[in-house]
Amino acid sequence: MKPHIRFIVITLVIVLGLIMGVNLTPAQGYSGSTIIVQASIPSHFPWSSQYVQRQLNLPLDTAGYISAAISSFNDYFLISYYDTTHHSLIAATPIANHAGNCGTDLNWMCVPIDGGIGLDAGMYSSVDIWGTSLDYWKMGFSYYDVTHRALKAAIYTCYLGACSWDKVTVSAPDVPEKSNGLYTSFKFNSAGTPSIAYFDINTTYMNSSLEYAYQVTSGGDCGAGEAVGLWECKDVDFLSGEGRYASLDFSYDDQPYIAFYDAHEGDLKVAYHSAINMCEFGWTCPTLDGMDGSDVGYFTSLVAPQSAGDVIRIAYHDKTNGKLKYYASDWGPVVVDDMGTSISPMGISMAMDKEGYPIIAYQQISSEFSPPELRIARPNSVYGDEEYGNCGDPPPGYLFQYWRCNTLDNASQYTAEANYAALIINSRGMLAIAYSEYDSYYNATSLKFTYQTLIKTFLPSTVRQ
Repeated sequence: MKPHIRFIVITLVIVLGLIMGVNLTPAQGYSGSTIIVQASIPSHFPWSSQYVQRQLNLPLDTAGYISAAISSFNDYFLISYYDTTHHSLIAATPIANHAGNCGTDLNWMCVPIDGGIGLDAGMYSSVDIWGTSLDYWKMGFSYYDVTHRALKAAIYTCYLGACSWDKVTVSAPDVPEKSNGLYTSFKFNSAGTPSIAYFDINTTYMNSSLEYAYQVTSGGDCGAGEAVGLWECKDVDFLSGEGRYASLDFSYDDQPYIAFYDAHEGDLKVAYHSAINMCEFGWTCPTLDGMDGSDVGYFTSLVAPQSAGDVIRIAYHDKTNGKLKYYASDWGPVVVDDMGTSISPMGISMAMDKEGYPIIAYQQISSEFSPPELRIARPNSVYGDEEYGNCGDPPPGYLFQYWRCNTLDNASQYTAEANYAALIINSRGMLAIAYSEYDSYYNATSLKFTYQTLIKTFLPSTVRQ
């Protein structure tokens, strides 16, 4: 990538002839563990790893605020991240035949979406993909515009081969001491309507709020420029410290759920629509963990109920005790693994497998002197080869350890893994994780990708500069 990113037009097209030709090559020197292969069980497939964005000949920070998404209709996926060195939001996807501009063997395409010269945009990025087929699909990004202290969204829509961008300011501050759009979480609902959960803060009055924005056809109360009136922005919870680490998901009946951290109380909370108004109008915000005085709820990752009678699931960090925790509304909070007590951007990302079991990718710092490593936790029963798990506390109704925790990238003398982590799972049950690697020797942060199997190309592109 050039030191200065200047672009006029980004045209993204699907190249069908590349779909089956992608070859992701394991990175040299990868030190993660390899799981024994049992061909019929996805949890046993081996892991490989490679770099998406890496440059060690000068100090670079190219892998902040990582998010990843995969489409439900064809397993295409992409990664969004913030290039701190160039102050830009970047989208990345694998591409065939070494035809890319980044990554191991140039088999990734990294495309700037916003930011660059004179503009700092892309922090707190979040990405999602929606679609019914290649004839009609969308990808969307939410992120923080540092220069204007505003929430922005970039949505790319393709319909019958015609594709276009809609890059807008969703919520801009009305006073100099306010910032809108930190800790964003972007999702499409089942109809393809984009929604964003995010955090606003006023540094003068030391108050903050959890906000929820969604796109409307007209009559909205927010949006700037050409987007005036095309977004609706509502308070969800408003107090000092409410709303950090927001994680948005939609339930099976298209209801929004938002997990978040209440910094004022040190609690994990969840917000959803209810006639009982515990927070702002139309929302209820019960506390799920932290009522014992511990400081919990950092780095949340939420999965909303996926069927009638299903439960709310949240993976998160317990800072007081240095634990990775998992909340399910039928269990309450349970410990999954040790994680460390750092409040740096430790990565946590959760998804559900095809059988409805949770999978959590996370960073672990086992001791003060050990480097951070990338780990994954799954219920032990999905492996089918051991009677008991190896980590965490037994959940309610269980006598033995429920979780199995495996190291995927155990770092090295100079590297720290997974300050950010983004987990995706394809239709065959194969996993992939995008995450950061900090190399203290070179003072460089790189974007890495660890995966079980090939997932299809998504974002071939032409960049005109």
